[in-house]
Amino acid sequence: MRRLRADLHTHTAEDPRDRINYSAEMLIEAAGQLNIDALAITCHEAVVHWARLAEFAERRGVLLVPGVELSLEGKHVVVLNPDAEQASARTFGELRAMGCRNAAIIAPHPFYPTFHSLGRELVRNIDLFDGIECSSLYCRGADFNRRARRVAREFGIPLVGSSDTHGLPYCGSTFTWIEAEPNVAGVIEALREGRVSVDTRPLSLAQASVGATNAIRGIVKHLFGS
Repeated sequence: MRRLRADLHTHTAEDPRDRINYSAEMLIEAAGQLNIDALAITCHEAVVHWARLAEFAERRGVLLVPGVELSLEGKHVVVLNPDAEQASARTFGELRAMGCRNAAIIAPHPFYPTFHSLGRELVRNIDLFDGIECSSLYCRGADFNRRARRVAREFGIPLVGSSDTHGLPYCGSTFTWIEAEPNVAGVIEALREGRVSVDTRPLSLAQASVGATNAIRGIVKHLFGS
């Protein structure tokens, strides 16, 4: 096993919902320069993972983990290493009926003040989740991860640190250490067994402002398609 530095929730220009101006290759390059060992590109409703892209990442020392950010009944859920059926789920019941298979399921930014955050649906569907996200988008005095930490402790579910990157430069202020074999199956197994720990530091006010602006642009495109 190795101790892998991982970021398992990011977005790129291949995302059909969010307005993003950098490619998957550009994000992989940036992540590799910050010594990220495992990276999941989790675009909305689209799995951005193919052989040539995985090989591109491997040449830069990055393990590319397949992933997708689903909208289940209007709420966002990250599924890592989904099969085609899981990647097409649209309700919590559909995903639950499919079972975990070879995937790991993460609750992203569950209590952030956006309409697509899980909120109370996290606890209602807590049985689905292998991890709860500690998102990078916070600063001193404004941290919407606090409730996520409490729920993780209450239910004994690991916290997973992710950037939810929507813009470059890539920051890498929040990530996950994973004790795993350096392959996709190893990462999924480690997540489901809780061999993870979060490494995080608050953003500066300027960084948080940029991150919030990128997120708002994505929401505007999602709502109005422009």
